[in-house]
Amino acid sequence: MNKNISIIINVVLFIAVAILYYLHFSNSKNKSSSLLDKDSTITEKNIVMSPKEIKAAKIVFVNSDVLNSEYNFVKDLTADAQVKQQRLETAYQSKAQKLQIDYAELQQKASNGLLSENQSIAAQADLKKRKDELDKMEIQMQTLVEEIQRGNEDVRKTVVDYVKEYNKKSNYNYILTHTNGSGGILLFANDSLDITKEILDGLNAQYKAEKGKK
Repeated sequence: MNKNISIIINVVLFIAVAILYYLHFSNSKNKSSSLLDKDSTITEKNIVMSPKEIKAAKIVFVNSDVLNSEYNFVKDLTADAQVKQQRLETAYQSKAQKLQIDYAELQQKASNGLLSENQSIAAQADLKKRKDELDKMEIQMQTLVEEIQRGNEDVRKTVVDYVKEYNKKSNYNYILTHTNGSGGILLFANDSLDITKEILDGLNAQYKAEKGKK
């Protein structure tokens, strides 16, 4: 569901719940009036806060674009993944191209009768072995993709856990993410609500400390 729509729905639900509570306890108070008359020891309590007593939700946001570009954990994961990807792709393309050339030459020699039976068997076995190597490299590429996905999950969990710990002192009701890209949900955000630098500094300090222990 669109995050913006979700936030709007949550606000609507909050108002609806407050109204339902008010109606419920208002009816309950009317129904119990006779009991109150009979027992003077029972006192009325204002269970539902009046609108003036309900504090406005404290909302801030973090710019995910900044985290993606300046969070050192993300930088290191990205650099490591790029090196592995480049090395695999270069090796794969080189081996695949050479295999294609050698296969074409083998076909040419075979059609011209330039290979003995033993030579043909040996050449085919060599081509198969090299094709198997390419298949293993494809598996390695898929493994790298899965490794990147796990890294993304690690980053997300680290950020969420840090924000939860951070909010124990800040006590915000909502900490949203904001992106300037096409996938952005917020149409407008006041700069005074931006806590990106605080979160980024804290995350980088935490990452530096953990990295130093390894």
